[in-house]
Amino acid sequence: MPGFVGTDTVFIIILLIVTSFSRWRDAILGIVGQSVSLFVVLVGGTIGFLVAKDVPIFVEVDQSIIYGEWIEQGVAPYAADRFEVRKDGIYVKGARTTSHYDFNGNKLIYTVGNNTYLYVVENSSTLQREKPFHYSTPFVKVR
Repeated sequence: MPGFVGTDTVFIIILLIVTSFSRWRDAILGIVGQSVSLFVVLVGGTIGFLVAKDVPIFVEVDQSIIYGEWIEQGVAPYAADRFEVRKDGIYVKGARTTSHYDFNGNKLIYTVGNNTYLYVVENSSTLQREKPFHYSTPFVKVR
């Protein structure tokens, strides 16, 4: 009889270990499964949003449409700001003020010193200055 008790006890201990391992494994796989599901939902939602909003993700913008001389409108001609966008940078009064600018098809952004300039494209020949914040004025392309 003592042999049966020992065998039953070992069997019960093994059964408890296997059962608890199974629960632990299911809990870990549940967390991983939930994480993978959440990731898939987030990626799918992001892609769905971008497609619904028609956001151009990998569209190459023709940089040459911004090239030319731009003159501020709505101010006296002698006080008007002017700048020229070229392939190699932004020019003011014939001198290159910065060699780096960003144009994404909708916005032109560049920095000179501590001043950041932001222009929003209204149409092919008009930019609206949004920064610096002191005032917002349109710029017209003259050449």
